[in-house]
Amino acid sequence: MVQEIETCEDLVAQIDELGVEATVRAHRKPPLLTRILRDLYDLYHDQDRYLSFLAHYPLIPSDLAEQIASSLDPEKVDIAIGLAGNPRCPQQSLQRLTQHPQVAVRHALAANPNLTPKEFQTLVTDENEFVRATLAQNSALPNPLQFLLADDASSAVRIALSERKNLDTDVAVHLANSDDSLVSAATILNFSSDEELLQLWADQNKQHQQLLLLRRNKALPAPVSAALRTSPHAFVSRTALKGSELSGPEMLYLAESEDTRDRIFLAEQADLPASIQRLLAQDTSPRVRRRLAGNHAIHEAIALHIAASNDLNAIRTLAKNRATSDATLSELCQHPDDDIALLVAYRDDLASDHYDLLINHRESLVVAEHLAYQEINYDRFSEKVAQQLAIHPAPSVRAFVARSAQLTEALKNTLSKDPSPQVRRQLASNPSLSEHLLRSLFNDSDRKVVFAAEENFAQRIRKQQREQTQTDAPQPEPKPEQTTSKAERPRKGALFNKIANFFND
Repeated sequence: MVQEIETCEDLVAQIDELGVEATVRAHRKPPLLTRILRDLYDLYHDQDRYLSFLAHYPLIPSDLAEQIASSLDPEKVDIAIGLAGNPRCPQQSLQRLTQHPQVAVRHALAANPNLTPKEFQTLVTDENEFVRATLAQNSALPNPLQFLLADDASSAVRIALSERKNLDTDVAVHLANSDDSLVSAATILNFSSDEELLQLWADQNKQHQQLLLLRRNKALPAPVSAALRTSPHAFVSRTALKGSELSGPEMLYLAESEDTRDRIFLAEQADLPASIQRLLAQDTSPRVRRRLAGNHAIHEAIALHIAASNDLNAIRTLAKNRATSDATLSELCQHPDDDIALLVAYRDDLASDHYDLLINHRESLVVAEHLAYQEINYDRFSEKVAQQLAIHPAPSVRAFVARSAQLTEALKNTLSKDPSPQVRRQLASNPSLSEHLLRSLFNDSDRKVVFAAEENFAQRIRKQQREQTQTDAPQPEPKPEQTTSKAERPRKGALFNKIANFFND
């Protein structure tokens, strides 16, 4: 807690303990007594540390500030900086400081809102651009001087001027038309005093000004946004439309635009009506059709249209689209181009019917081979495919089909002697394997094959035991006039069977 100041000596002790800056902050409210401040000056005017406190203290009496400034050594820069920024510093002292040889002092002075037009007039021609830039942002700068700074040779000064909250409208127009792109950009990005000027920049159809309007942090007025959405510059209009809901006329305009980029932009939008999507699906540009095929909101009818077309690039994009429907994927599974089917085969959202189409209904085995390398769990092979895969030169493919029930006994016998333990291990887990062939695998040289065969055999025994138990169990006599509804009976029976099967297992 800051000690209460009752005497000049208390203030001296606190300055020594906390420093000048902290002591100034500590006594803004309530202010120090004028008597204590005058005593400090009378007793310690020859010590810079305490003079610096007085110069920086914003509630110093004006006559005391003038007394310090009138006899101040130009070398004592810190004290001069404090006076230059002090709101209690009198006008004659401020005027004297405008001629101070140190830039830091004049820089602090330029930010003082209590400057009079005379000090502003002097500083507006200061040789240092940073002084002029600080002056340009001073809230008390007279309007006529804004025009002078608007033509300053330094871009930094003009940019600083453009960031004023009360920038004159005519000055803003002048700065926005500057040949210096940085000055023009800063003005359009920051100006907020007059919505009519924003509308003027939007209506002038100057591309760089319109793009800058779109980069503003604050939301644009509705008329300004509407002007930008209908800009003759395609990039401006697309940027203005991006992220907002398109109207019917806007979508139709983009769909019929001669600029391919407009139609590409439209094809990427979500929630497009089917009528617009149909137009885009028939677009002459393959880039447009491809972007539509990749749209997560593509309608199923449009997707099926693309899938049946000859546009391979669009079809490839459709095959990779995470939102493609199951019906469309089924069509792509039957596409004659193996590359298209392979793109579908490597998706992780396929159903069993899709695998059936990819494996059992294609002329070549290319896709089935790739699925075998992925080691997916599938055993619904057609007889023809099963026979072909069983004699495939790749062990991974033979292992893939070794669990199939469609293998002939001859092929199962051949696979039981396959040189690859991976193949024999999969065959040993085949539920349709004959008991004789299963027992022969008990003597396999690979322990994992033996374990798989034994587990398969054990499962069969447990299944037979469950079936025998259910056959031998006495049938309960029907109870007369059951009050239980028909809808409840299956549930009770199903629950009983689940419990019985659990304990049998």
